[in-house]
This record gives sequence, C-alpha cells and structure tokens, in this order.
Amino acid sequence: MRKIYKYIIIIILLIIPSYNVKAVTLGDLYSDLNSLEKSYNASKKKSNLTEAELKNIKASIANTENEVKQVQNDIVKTEAKIKESEKKIAAKKEETNQMLLYLQLSSGQGDSMLEYIFESDSYTDFIYRYAVVSQMSDYNNKLLDELNTLIKEMNNQKAILNQKQISLANKQKELQGKYAIVQAQNKEAKEEGLSIADQISEKRKLIKYYESIGCTRSQNVNTCIQIAAARASARNRSRGSSSGGGSGTASSAGGGWVYPVSSFVLSSLYAEKRGSVRHYAVDLATSEGHNVFAVKDGIVISAHGSSCGGMTVQIYHPSADIVSLYMHLIEANVSIGTHVKAGQVIGISGGGSREIAVWGDYCTQGAHLHFAMSYGSGLIGYSSQKGSTFNPGDIFPRMG
Repeated sequence: MRKIYKYIIIIILLIIPSYNVKAVTLGDLYSDLNSLEKSYNASKKKSNLTEAELKNIKASIANTENEVKQVQNDIVKTEAKIKESEKKIAAKKEETNQMLLYLQLSSGQGDSMLEYIFESDSYTDFIYRYAVVSQMSDYNNKLLDELNTLIKEMNNQKAILNQKQISLANKQKELQGKYAIVQAQNKEAKEEGLSIADQISEKRKLIKYYESIGCTRSQNVNTCIQIAAARASARNRSRGSSSGGGSGTASSAGGGWVYPVSSFVLSSLYAEKRGSVRHYAVDLATSEGHNVFAVKDGIVISAHGSSCGGMTVQIYHPSADIVSLYMHLIEANVSIGTHVKAGQVIGISGGGSREIAVWGDYCTQGAHLHFAMSYGSGLIGYSSQKGSTFNPGDIFPRMG
C-alpha cells in the first residue's frame, strides 16, 4: 500500500506543467547578426542576376513565406494540444487524489489494506472487504497507467513544438538571405521599412545596449530586460511616461493590448495588393500630431529615421513574443533600450506635410500610421516582405 502512495506522489510531482520556449540570449543575437551580414555580403556578389534568376528567387521567397506561415499555424495547434493535455492531466491528478483519499478512508486507522481486510468480524465481511480492495487496486493501477500515457503524450508534443520552433527560426533566416539578394539586385528601389543594411545597423545598436546593461552571451536577454526594467520603471514614474506633445489617450483592445492611436480609420488592409507586391501592414488614417502609444509592455529594439518611412519605432513584447512597428512618425520620444508600458506615448503621428518637412518622406501619401506586427523578436523589414508578420486585426478588432 505504501508503494502505491509513493508512486502516486511521484506522478503528481511529474505532472506539474512546465513548457518552455527557447530563451533568446545575447549569443543568439550575435549569431543572427552574423547571419544577416553573411547574407548581405553574399547578396552583393549576386547583384547582377538575370530576370529568370530573380524570378526564381522571388518564387522561392513566396514558397518559404508559405512554409513559415504553415509552421506558425502548426506551432499554434501544438501549443493548444499541450494546453489540452495539461487540463486532462490536472483532472486526472484530482481523480488520483480522490482515489488516494478513498483508500485512506477505506483502510480505517491501519497503514495497510491487509489490516482493513483482517479486521472483518465475519467471513462474509472478509469476502466483501477483499473484493473492495481488489477493485480499488485495479482502478488505481488504471489511473496510474492513464496518467503515464497523458504525460508521455504531453512530452512528445513539447518535443514536437521545440522542433517546430527551431524550424521556424531556420526558415526566417533563410528568408532574410533571400530578401538580401533581391534587395541588392534592386538597390536603387526604395520601400517602406528597414533594409537589410538598416537591420544590421539596428541589431548592432541593440547588442551594444544589452551589453551596456550587463548581459552576458549565455544569459537570457529577457532576464536582463527585467532587471533593467525595474530601474527604468522608477525613472519613467519620476519623469512621467504619458506626455508626448500630441493629443489623444490610449484605448484598450483587451488582453493587455491597447490601440496604437486613439482615433483612426482603417485605410489599408493587411496584405493589400499594391501593384505587383503586397503590403504586409495596416495603414491607420489619422491626423498628424496625435499621440502614438506602445500597444503592450515591452522594450524598444529599433528607433530609426529615414526619407522613406520617417521616424520608425519597433518594440519587442516579451510576454507575447511579438514585435510591433510604428512608421511615419514626426518624432519619437524613445530610443533603443527604452522600456515602455502599454499605453505609454512613444511618438507623434505623421505621414502628412509636417512629417514630410522633417524627414523628406517620399513614401507616404497622406497623414497616417503604418502599423505592423510580427512573431518572434526579430526586426521587421520592408513592408513588401511578409516574413513572420501577421494581420494585426487578429488582436485589434477595429483593424480587421
């Protein structure tokens, strides 16, 4: 009987849910930077492609983007299966606890089922008690088998999830290399967003920031972020984090998310066709001078100004493992390494004459905020490159 108790306790300890997503370290960022630089340098050597070669690469990009989307969908499904398994295990744990309680009550004051059996006061009672113990033991063994099966299934699902996450990271790096080739071929063309060269520059700045707050190569950068965030939070409270010089207050979208601007009209849908390419972001028509808000708690991983996009800010949200991008700002009051809270003002909306006067932005056709979101912690590139982006309408109903 004591052995049965011991097995039950061991299994209860084993079924405590624990599913981890791969941590991003400073070493990983160095590796990403190295991959970007290799892709970019290699692309320079391939800048005289024939039209047929360029067409093949673009077709390969489309196929890889579809593969990335499929892996992302698979990850979502696998995560749902893991959560379902955890619910079943929790229910089975409760059933096991009830069985343990029942066994204890059935055994009276003694420590073993034998005492319970031999305390019978008649032969009939002895037979009855023996039958009860046998049935309970069989049922208990069945419970243990079911728990073991559920635990094995969940561990298999976690292993599958880990492999899919590795596959997704590899596909994303493959995409960056192909983007670099096409970019080098069309180096005179200008698009909204960060070029590969800009991404390299911004990633170097981000790495320098992480090093400045004491991150080591093997340390999870989110741990560094949390330590630095505690200090930054005090500074934000002392200087006030809601002032920005613009108008409007943040409104909630639920789930800890807030809309990036308080008032807008959806003027461009996600993945809208523009000539021969698609626009993997949404445009939110809004007057210049409005406050632009961080949509969730996070850390600024890029703040870059250019003549094609104006001031552009990107924020990584660790709790969701998502990056948000805000483009065509007149100005930003954040920089790389700034820790922000949901609803904190990060800049002022532009896209019109005021912003054009400041940045010479020729990639805008009227006052609006270009807004994009992407899975993972990597920087979002040109708006014509799907990469890991997804429809912001999945989170923000008014953008759907």
